[in-house]
Amino acid sequence: MARKAIRRSQMIAPFGVGAIVDFPAQSLMAAGLDAWPDQPECRIEDERLARRLGVAYFRAPPPAPGDGQQGDYLPFVRFPLWHFCPRCRALVKTSWNEPRPPRCSSPLGLRFKPKPGKKLPPPCSELPEIRRWRMIPVRFIVVCENGHVDEFPWEEWAHNRPGQPLDQAQICDKPTLRLNYSGKAGLMGLIVKCENETCGAKARSLMGSAGPDSLKGWRCTGKRPWLGPNGQQECKPEKQPRMLQRGATNFYFPKVASSILIPPFSDPLRRIVDDPHNWGLLTSGVQEDGSPDETRLRFFAQLKRLDFDRLKQVVAQKLAGVGASSSAESEEEFRYSEYQALLGPSRDVEDEFVTLAQDMASYGDEVRKYIGNIVLVEKLAETRVLTGFSRISPPPYREFDRQDQSQLSLKTRSWLPAVRVYGEGIFLTLNNTAVDEWATKAVSERYEEIVANHARIYLKLGRMPRTLPSRFFLLHTLAHLLIRQLSFECGYGSSSLRERLYCWDEPGKEMTGILIYTAAGDSEGTMGGLVRQGKPGRFESLLLRAVEEARWCSSDPLCIESRGQGIDSLNRAACHACALLPETSCEEGNRFLDRAALVGTPDNPTLGFFADIVERMISGVCG
Repeated sequence: MARKAIRRSQMIAPFGVGAIVDFPAQSLMAAGLDAWPDQPECRIEDERLARRLGVAYFRAPPPAPGDGQQGDYLPFVRFPLWHFCPRCRALVKTSWNEPRPPRCSSPLGLRFKPKPGKKLPPPCSELPEIRRWRMIPVRFIVVCENGHVDEFPWEEWAHNRPGQPLDQAQICDKPTLRLNYSGKAGLMGLIVKCENETCGAKARSLMGSAGPDSLKGWRCTGKRPWLGPNGQQECKPEKQPRMLQRGATNFYFPKVASSILIPPFSDPLRRIVDDPHNWGLLTSGVQEDGSPDETRLRFFAQLKRLDFDRLKQVVAQKLAGVGASSSAESEEEFRYSEYQALLGPSRDVEDEFVTLAQDMASYGDEVRKYIGNIVLVEKLAETRVLTGFSRISPPPYREFDRQDQSQLSLKTRSWLPAVRVYGEGIFLTLNNTAVDEWATKAVSERYEEIVANHARIYLKLGRMPRTLPSRFFLLHTLAHLLIRQLSFECGYGSSSLRERLYCWDEPGKEMTGILIYTAAGDSEGTMGGLVRQGKPGRFESLLLRAVEEARWCSSDPLCIESRGQGIDSLNRAACHACALLPETSCEEGNRFLDRAALVGTPDNPTLGFFADIVERMISGVCG
């Protein structure tokens, strides 16, 4: 099989297990975890996240072999299997493990008249092997909401009439299909016809094949080609499959869980202790009271040239389960540990989590009135884990089910695919007094319709709706506007910056924080450029410009007056011209956004959190 190049981080999202990757002239699907090579050096430890997801550890995609490093290749399967010839337009089905796209050997002649005195070119079957055209995969496939994927029923469609169920199609003894293009726009221009001389089926266009009920009579076969020929399973009969194009945005939604590595897990010494071999040596002589054997620890510290006291402390913390989470934790509880670590003492030691809390007295009045804390995160490590995926409808946010992992492999695994990326960021919290004052301005009524839409959609999908306080719209929109402004001022690509929201109304555990960070898996954003923008003298102008940009949109007044726009109408005043970000940057899928939460509306300017700044900008005093 020819080898193709893809970034390792892309094997988690957007091209994880079960996704289709389009390469030149061929279409491949990432195979399941059963076929992944075993590379011990690719093991990733994140005990806090592993316990929550119910696995032992994580495994990164292996690097490609070469340049003196040991590596391996990840397997793919060919999908879809139906291909057509660009020369004669013949439709042929190939094998799932075909090493490369097949060459056309169809006996069908070309469908055009020769010029006077010229012979009709021979069919592909009569050409020498070297001159036969490589066939191209078709664009159309069949998908159901349970994640199953199958080939489009070309033979049934070609032998059926519009309005007739596909299971009643009368397929001829030897179907020979051809996919023609009539020159008309859309699906109407694609014509499929059986060229068998004894078949009386008429040519039929693909018009009407893309609707939710267009494949009436065709039941889902439960096929999962990414798991090989044994991946088929039973599918609920009420799930009606539908046709999608293989590059459609709703074909594959990766379900990704992420975690920021925080103390004590960010300590490099913890990585040494977490190694299974080392941990077995250190704990093979645990005493009756649960404390480690100091003799073994001292010998290990001398062998590895480690500080004995720190080693003893780290081993004791791991034995006691300090900082570890459980599978019963909610996402808010899970993030609360990160929230406390970010607001904790500054850490400038050799660590994978380096923070520097800023003195708020060094910032201007505009910042101190609205911002409670600013922490410069000079170094952070993030673990991103693929836990499953969905098709047609996005997966429920912040809900992780062990059952989802059955989509990734035939056998239950003690690990999940993941990547570890490093970066930097700015963490800030809003002033709680200012937030409470803003929340009394009847903002909850503004989002009643959005919350009702969200609840209706989730209940229709059989999911539990989320609790969405008004401050969530404020935090989320502010994060988007700051990211957009940072991309303008610092030269960052907006897709290389990410948000992480900390919002919770639990008494005693309230969170109103935003972490904006770069963790793109490469060198971009790791030289301190993002951290510098959070320092006194720079952050003030960053915030003011972000508020200034939020005051108007090129789509106003339609945008600011909107009662619901975007995906499932879950945004108010937010569109591509003013607030939306690339999908890789937003953890909410560009939903639950509203510029008015920051700057108010023309009819009610006091509705905005930064209403005083906006008023001063209008009067020319500020900005």
